[in-house]
Amino acid sequence: MSRRGQISIDKIVALRSSVLPLYVIVGADGTVTAADEVSEDGNDFLTTQMYGDQISFRSISGDFLSTEGGEVSTRRYCSADERFQVEKRDTQYAFRTRYGKYLSMQDHAPFMRLADQAEETEVFQLFSLILNGVNVGNQLEALERSGSTTLEGLLDEGQISDLRNDVAENGGMGDASPPTGHETRAACLAGRSIGLARLASYPAVLQLVRRLLSPAARLSGLESCRTDADFVRKELEVTSWHVVHPYSSAEYPGVIDARMSLTATWFLDDLDSSNSTWSWVRPTMTDGAHVPRLPHLSSPEEVSAVVGNAQPLTARRGSVMLYVGPMWMSNNIGAASFWKDYDAQTRYKHLSGQKEQSSFRSLTDAQRSAPIKEELCPVFLQATYVREYVALRDEPPSPLVLADLGEHGAALARLLP
Repeated sequence: MSRRGQISIDKIVALRSSVLPLYVIVGADGTVTAADEVSEDGNDFLTTQMYGDQISFRSISGDFLSTEGGEVSTRRYCSADERFQVEKRDTQYAFRTRYGKYLSMQDHAPFMRLADQAEETEVFQLFSLILNGVNVGNQLEALERSGSTTLEGLLDEGQISDLRNDVAENGGMGDASPPTGHETRAACLAGRSIGLARLASYPAVLQLVRRLLSPAARLSGLESCRTDADFVRKELEVTSWHVVHPYSSAEYPGVIDARMSLTATWFLDDLDSSNSTWSWVRPTMTDGAHVPRLPHLSSPEEVSAVVGNAQPLTARRGSVMLYVGPMWMSNNIGAASFWKDYDAQTRYKHLSGQKEQSSFRSLTDAQRSAPIKEELCPVFLQATYVREYVALRDEPPSPLVLADLGEHGAALARLLP
């Protein structure tokens, strides 16, 4: 939400005439018209950007509302003709051009014109975009400001159960017993079920992807990850860090663009201090604050300096965490912590004269043969979206697969080349 004095305008709004039952509509082809209602998917809402006391309006397709040449139209850029002086009228607004005229609406084509004075038809109401109970504009502002945000309660218990079944059917639940590693991943999931396709094309998330990254952003991949906190604490010895595609495959000196991906992490289980071995931290910048530091291109000393500010990752089931760019992530925090605690307890018992009842070998054998504790194995799904010029990580589903997914396959197809 942008504030200038008494002016408070959300990042994503619909413009409606204060006297006519019409909204300003910028079509996918860049034409400016009007309609008596806006689409339910939010695509008729406009992204705002404040420049002091001026404002611009950009469609989800990337067209800026413009008054170049003295007519209301659109442009693919934002210059002086695409910025409007904001004049507040009680709870409504008038928008003045660089030449002193005002945006105006009439009830016939061409619906949008310019007027010399700000009367009733030059005053507009602004409505915020709300999807699934979420003010999408507030989340966009949070992403622009801090690079991450979390949306709570988007998935209900039925959806979570269905998604867990989808993950299991695609080998993402780690059937090996005893476990052979601390994580089980299943990739290329977007076209495997209607529920997974729906998740990859979730409307509120796509609004943020297209308004923040690019109108032509693509789905790079959808994968699941199941981590075994017990295995991390007993079997691993070191902590490692990773970033998402395409940053994960970049060679030295790295990538200049720190905002060419947006990652949505959907939690299918509660993630808390008992079962979370996850942590995250934003990368520091190098080369004059232009290039984000990447873990695989950093020395041990540089890695230590970055992860000193890492935060534990906790979340509620059914929520989604969104972050922009190469957020550093680790899912093996607390490696070997079980044995560190065991050593401390053993030393205490030795000093206090208490006798151990079992050998170290028998203890390790017992731990390795113990059944998997499902409560310590949280599962999440991670969708990564990238700019249009970035190669995708996953092979896209075939047209036949997309057709079998119905409307959700059609929505998914719009995210693919």
